[in-house]
Amino acid sequence: MSIPSTPEATSEGSRASAPEASAEAVSAGLPALLCGAEPALLENAGRHWPIFAALSEESLRTGADRLVEAEDRDRRPVTVSLAEVLDDMRAAHPRGLYLRHQSVSRFDPALPGLVPREVRRLNWLMALEPDARPDWSWLMIGAAGTSSPLHVDVMASAAWNLLCAGAKRWTFHPPKQAEEWRLLPPGCAGDTPDPRPREFVQRPGDIVVTPSGWAHEVHNLTGSIAVTSNFINRSNLEFALRYFDLIGDTDAHDVLTAVGAAFARHGEGEER
Repeated sequence: MSIPSTPEATSEGSRASAPEASAEAVSAGLPALLCGAEPALLENAGRHWPIFAALSEESLRTGADRLVEAEDRDRRPVTVSLAEVLDDMRAAHPRGLYLRHQSVSRFDPALPGLVPREVRRLNWLMALEPDARPDWSWLMIGAAGTSSPLHVDVMASAAWNLLCAGAKRWTFHPPKQAEEWRLLPPGCAGDTPDPRPREFVQRPGDIVVTPSGWAHEVHNLTGSIAVTSNFINRSNLEFALRYFDLIGDTDAHDVLTAVGAAFARHGEGEER
């Protein structure tokens, strides 16, 4: 079966609104929502995060002369200034520049600390030594018409994506479908109660949740700015271990088993 470039969704999936997300709500409720088993659109849930304001176009233009590695319309790497990416985001006839592999910590080491602490702690792999932990947060700036092709996220992780400007359309397919398209190894998917695709349109302040193993593609309906981060914790540990076992990555499997055992002994996140 071929992989469709723009699948038509028949379900809008889960939605949860948080128009007045307080710091208390972020600590108590949002982390659980970010770890759901189904894709979800959490409306306005990230609008009050400090990183939302820090990644406004106005803030980014203070360092617009810096060079970045982006993609052009044909997904070829190009070195351009941040100003060119931001200008293309606003252009009536854009060149199709997309900055989508920019590490947040390398772009600005202060930015990760502007994500609420309880959300940062979702990634158990942050317990590893700095030289061993994956750098799984990215800044994404793209012009209208740019996109991320159909894929399953790195190392069977889950992810949250906060949109800071613009509009994105997300289309999700369950893990069983990802297996059929060979985006996951056979036997990895497990059960999905509802096999239909899910589709969301994300607006500024909205957070989109991507559970482990869900194939998805993302289209920028307008120029957009977003920040995204991947994680593995109790919610998707079993899925990730099964994935590493099936692909034969014993080192990653052993590391993740040890991390999971440590959190099981001490309580999730209690000492971090």
